[in-house]
Amino acid sequence: MSVPAHGTAAVNRFLDTLRAEATRRQRRAYLEEYVSWLAAHRQCDIGRVATEDLLDEENALAWLAAARRGTTRRRPGLQGPTAPAAVNSMAARTSSVNTFSRYCGHPLELRPPGPQFAERLTPTEAHRTLRLLAGHHPAGTLEATWERSVALIALAVCTGQGISTLHPMRLADLELERALPRARVADAWYPLDTVSRGAVARWKSTHQALTAGHLKALRGGRVEELWVTTAPGRPRGGRPALPAGLPAAVRTLEAAHRKLTATALGTPLLLEQFCGVEAHGKPEGQAPLPAR
Repeated sequence: MSVPAHGTAAVNRFLDTLRAEATRRQRRAYLEEYVSWLAAHRQCDIGRVATEDLLDEENALAWLAAARRGTTRRRPGLQGPTAPAAVNSMAARTSSVNTFSRYCGHPLELRPPGPQFAERLTPTEAHRTLRLLAGHHPAGTLEATWERSVALIALAVCTGQGISTLHPMRLADLELERALPRARVADAWYPLDTVSRGAVARWKSTHQALTAGHLKALRGGRVEELWVTTAPGRPRGGRPALPAGLPAAVRTLEAAHRKLTATALGTPLLLEQFCGVEAHGKPEGQAPLPAR
């Protein structure tokens, strides 16, 4: 197999081999960070970073050290813009460069840090917290954003699935008018309780209001994705701001969720913490929580 000499081309070729969207998205984020960091470190254009530069162990270790200190952070974290990277983020970075190097035939086999597990709520705690969040619109949060975040939490509580699995949902994955309302996630149907059904129905109505004008304003027709933006974007590159009601990115949902839980509960929680634990305290399908 011939690997492109240019680093960005090699990364893109590697990403094309990944089937899972969540994995591809994570690998892309960290490998593009690596390329950008190396270009900045060498004070050169990204296009001049070669594949062999990315496969150099000293370069990889220097990038990981910079990331660990928080100097590669592009968005503020929960502890500020210069906070050290989370252990799970570092594990994901190390895994990304390891799998990329193996694809290129030059395995680095760097040792990742051990995963960290966040404490999950019990089903009772998750449902009670959901009712609390669903019943009170916190000041300082756009109402539509609050409704979207509560609907996302409701589906996490009822399905036990995290953000990467819930994000691809479409309107057709909801059947709210059945005698037993249900939602389809990853080709499996899950029943919705009364509170969850109400939260999801409220968001579905808001979704319709946000996207009603798209058939005329946009040429894509009806927006079928369940999760859409609730406010216009920012003008970028001299182009006008995009309207609300377009498909929302994972990071958009995560940021809104953190803000809601921090504001309403006094502490930010990960969405996966609402997925619950069994009665005897063993997490259901516990795995390391997603990197931040």
